Amino acid sequence: MGVTDNVYIFAMMNRKRQEKFADLLLDIAKYIITAVLLATWFSDVRDWEWYSYLIPVVVVVTITVGGLLLYQEDNQKKQKK
Repeated sequence: MGVTDNVYIFAMMNRKRQEKFADLLLDIAKYIITAVLLATWFSDVRDWEWYSYLIPVVVVVTITVGGLLLYQEDNQKKQKK
């Protein structure tokens, strides 16, 4: 599956499914943030490697941007009607 296939799949989703998927992506980002915060409270953070900080940040940013893009597309479709 290439990038164009993924874009085609999202284009074929109706607004309700697209909004639900955007909600799911934003919820996953919140869960990752919560898990990282809990891990810092219950473990010794000084033993963490640099990538232990970088990977969750990159994942959360990517998921959040994806969810917000889906919301933006949904809002643009609503404004056209």
